[in-house]
This record gives sequence, structure tokens and C-alpha cells, in this order.
Amino acid sequence: MRYGLYSLFVPAQVVGANLVYFDLYNGSDRDIVVSSLKAIKNGVSAVTGVVAVELFLTRTSAVGTGGTVNTEEGTSLTACTITKLQQRALPSGVTARLTPTGGATAGAVICSRQLFPEETTGVNYEGLEFIDSLLEVPEGTGIRVVQGSTASVGGVGYQVVFY
Repeated sequence: MRYGLYSLFVPAQVVGANLVYFDLYNGSDRDIVVSSLKAIKNGVSAVTGVVAVELFLTRTSAVGTGGTVNTEEGTSLTACTITKLQQRALPSGVTARLTPTGGATAGAVICSRQLFPEETTGVNYEGLEFIDSLLEVPEGTGIRVVQGSTASVGGVGYQVVFY
């Protein structure tokens, strides 16, 4: 493989209507390619009688601001971190942000998924894949996952693999 392989870990966050969970921005001088993006429901909190969480994957035209910027090779279980899966440096300008409060300007909608947060159902504990093929993220653009306008309860985390 010509480029390194990386994993973006996004810890579980409490769901919320219109919440932007994270953004991954490509400020480097080359395209990056996302090979997997999985939503993982948090089963450690009891929730019952709830509606599904509607999640949208969209492109972005600006880097996220506010929120918490990623760490590289982080060790915290509660922080957004990008980890090398091969020993190649992360391209300069590739960043991620947990719950950006600004920027991460909405672009084209790529897809949507529904995640049922009830912990007693085994559905989606293995991770709900967002993409069925490779997703190119050109330089100067990004992606984000945002919840729809319907409120729910529970928590959702994410794992994004890219090169």
C-alpha cells in the first residue's frame, strides 16, 4: 500500500437531535479514502421504549471548530484519536474533531442509517456500516456524521478506517 492505514476512534456520546458527532477533515495535499465507517451503539446504559437514532453521513466543505480536536496515538478511552495501523505518519492537515460546534459546514448527503439504541436487542452491537464501497475525501473537504431532528436516548460511538 502506497499510503498508511489509519483508524479514527470516536468514543460513545449521548445522542441528541441535530448533534454533529464528529468530523474528519482532509487538509492535506492529497485525497484520503475511507474504507469503513461504523456506528457502534453503547450498550452500557439501560434505555427502553425509545425511537431509533437517525444518522446522516455528509460531506463537509470546511474544517470543524469548537468541540475537541483529535489526539494522535492517544491512550484515553474517552477522547477522539487517530491511530496508525501501519507505521506511516499521518498526512499533515488531516484532522478530526469530537462534537464540533462550528465549521464542518454541511455538504452533500451521502447516506443515512437508523440505529436502535435499546440495549436488550443484539441488533447493531457488531457495528452498523455506513459505506458499501470506498469513499474518496478530496483535499480541502471532509465528512461528518450528524443526527436527524428526532430526539432519542442512549449513546453512539464510531470507528473510521481510512488511508
